[in-house]
Amino acid sequence: MRLAGVAALVVGLVSGCSVGPGSQGGGNGAKYPDGPVEMVVTYQAGGASDQLARTLSPSLESSLGTSVIVQNVAGGSGTVGLQQVAKADSDGYSLAFIAGGPLTVQPHYGRTTYKFDDVRPVARVATAPLLLAVRSDAPWKTVQDLVAHLKKNQESFSYASTGAGNPANIAMEKFDRAAGVETKQVPFESSGEATTALLGGNVDAAAGLPSAFAASVQSGDLRILANLGDVKGAFYESVPTLKDSGYNAVTNVTNGLVAPKGVSDEVVKTLTDAVSGAIGDDEIAKKIIASGFIPDYGDGEAYSETLSAEYAETGAVLKELGLLNG
Repeated sequence: MRLAGVAALVVGLVSGCSVGPGSQGGGNGAKYPDGPVEMVVTYQAGGASDQLARTLSPSLESSLGTSVIVQNVAGGSGTVGLQQVAKADSDGYSLAFIAGGPLTVQPHYGRTTYKFDDVRPVARVATAPLLLAVRSDAPWKTVQDLVAHLKKNQESFSYASTGAGNPANIAMEKFDRAAGVETKQVPFESSGEATTALLGGNVDAAAGLPSAFAASVQSGDLRILANLGDVKGAFYESVPTLKDSGYNAVTNVTNGLVAPKGVSDEVVKTLTDAVSGAIGDDEIAKKIIASGFIPDYGDGEAYSETLSAEYAETGAVLKELGLLNG
């Protein structure tokens, strides 16, 4: 963290340890920002979203001239943290750093206190595909090998993911339909638990983000059988996508920054410029790539289009799966 950011953070800590919605700046007509900005990561510390947010925060602090306090508010598949921000004051001091799920998946179930349009997209940051990993000694060398096996042995293949209706599960359901096969999901609380189950031989595969498998691929314990998305990078650069293999299914996960609905255009422009500057930094881009993501900057309008498309497609898939009422 830059020295100016540290000084501002100390002031913020002395005055109250965390930044409540609207508690610092924004209410006295001063130019934004005139106090610390809270960036809520909707997942636990150490996860992919958390790593991305903490990679960006020093650059954002430098651009904004204030501290950016990263706070992890996990739970409810990312909905607890997003709910906190969606209900906060729309002054630009409470932001959420999200993967798509809390906004493009969970509201479809009707159990969130916020709706899809209760937040305003600020900037798209990075994108990664879902990957399908198997143990290194698995008999399938290509996804076509797996499909051939499944055509003869329906329901004989299980994969670990982080729960029904989450992006990895949706990615596999799309694969099943595109390939005309059936796979069985075994849900786990976290991607770490899912990977451990695969390594232990409790499931045949695991579907998840690149960061879930990077270490085990590098150690030679796992290999990536299929790229379930359409972007390539890092250790999965040479892995064919499903489309490369002849199956029309694509699932990516996009991370970005959102604010409460009603935040002003001026505040969004300030934040968007700061994110753009961060993504344009070569060192930050290298760190994003090393985490398994691809830098994928887009302004608020572009990010809104991405999220809207994901929301519509996810709703259609969930309805087809019979996971929605009506």
